[in-house]
Amino acid sequence: MKRRNFLKLISLSSASLLTSGIFESLLAKETLEPKEAPFSPNLDEWSDDKIHLCWIGHSTYLINFYGTLILTDPVFSHRIGLYAMITNLGPKRIIAPAVKPESLQQPNLILLSHSHFDHMDYPTLKYFSEKFPNKISVVTAFKSKDIFEELPFKEIRELDWNESTEIEGLKVKAFKVKHFGWRYPWENDRSKGFKNGRGYNAYIIEKKGKKILFGGDTAFNDEFKKLNDENIDIAIMPIGAYKPWINSHCNPEEALIMADDMNAKYFLPMHTRTFPHGREPWDEPIQWLKSAAPKYKTKVMIYEVGQTFSL
Repeated sequence: MKRRNFLKLISLSSASLLTSGIFESLLAKETLEPKEAPFSPNLDEWSDDKIHLCWIGHSTYLINFYGTLILTDPVFSHRIGLYAMITNLGPKRIIAPAVKPESLQQPNLILLSHSHFDHMDYPTLKYFSEKFPNKISVVTAFKSKDIFEELPFKEIRELDWNESTEIEGLKVKAFKVKHFGWRYPWENDRSKGFKNGRGYNAYIIEKKGKKILFGGDTAFNDEFKKLNDENIDIAIMPIGAYKPWINSHCNPEEALIMADDMNAKYFLPMHTRTFPHGREPWDEPIQWLKSAAPKYKTKVMIYEVGQTFSL
């Protein structure tokens, strides 16, 4: 059996366990449950005439964009990493998702920045595709849909840098960041110079004249300066796992600088406060963000998992 097919078989087996409930019961015996999120949104108060964004955890945001429901890089699993029959072989979740997946309405769009395990979680994708078969659209990075293309989504659209598409009145455009895209180290990757390798995106999503930047994963770079005339209202930017991976993940101050570079009005953090992902102290990214925020034009509107910002 080819290595890729073997890995997919492992993924399918563990995903089936997740959706059947067996995965969760087995995992509960293996480890303590993660702590509850500090906040929990009241989704009944959300309206379709506004923009609502809730930090579910890590890089997962639930967004109601004038009635279009979006999940960014959804990860609801207890672990992230390679799937091995009954559990993921990777870091355990410390903070539970701010919203349980079974309580969510059908998303219109799942937005995937790249294929890393903490951003493209196969069991989570399988759960939503099977709960709402052939109803959810997915936008993902160049050369990454093969990881989950057999799942019953309505459609899967790959976007390369500077490509755009429109889904249910929502415009989506992909942009280059400083990161890498391989799911397994032996794969071809754009960062290695392979033009046909896996991509890694940031996105601008737009509706009714308002724009949200979803930054995906990125190190500090000048690419966001190219967006300074885009009139971005909200920038969702990563702020964690910069120790020791500063060459692929920005720190909180760098994230604020890049948000200022694109003239974003409001700043929402992600990529921290969920998994033991980087080697920096648990509280450091958010405390650094709080101390640095007054120096920048963009206004930080969320500091904890579960908090909501509405515009």
